[in-house]
Amino acid sequence: MFNIELKEVHIGKAIKERLEEIKMTKTEFGRLIGVPQQHVNRIFERDTIETKKLMRICRALDFNFFALFCQFPTNISAYLSAVALGDGDANNNLGETAILSQLEILKVKLGEARGTETDLRDQIAGLKDNIEQLKSNLRDKDEIITLYKERK
Repeated sequence: MFNIELKEVHIGKAIKERLEEIKMTKTEFGRLIGVPQQHVNRIFERDTIETKKLMRICRALDFNFFALFCQFPTNISAYLSAVALGDGDANNNLGETAILSQLEILKVKLGEARGTETDLRDQIAGLKDNIEQLKSNLRDKDEIITLYKERK
């Protein structure tokens, strides 16, 4: 009826991938979800998980793992979308799950962009250090030249 494509997901692997993606330690993750660090590896091995625990994990990792299990079709029929008319504008109200799925994709892209920004800032800082070192070397060279000229 709704043409929702359900997917088989190994939830433990997905959680581990997200943890690695955001560079969070197992200890920190365990603390956030209220389990000892030793139990975190068991979570990674599981292909299913209780809903309440998955909700805590979603909050801790700022990611909607529920969206991984289903994919709504990109072509939304008139039956699935409601059209709201107001002030002459027509707005399609898409399903919340489809929007959340797109938001998760954008969050990942934003995280990657932030990582790139951090890398670039680190490179700039390194280049500034190199420039200062070169300036210092030039000052030392100028002093040596001045001393050499004074001795002549």
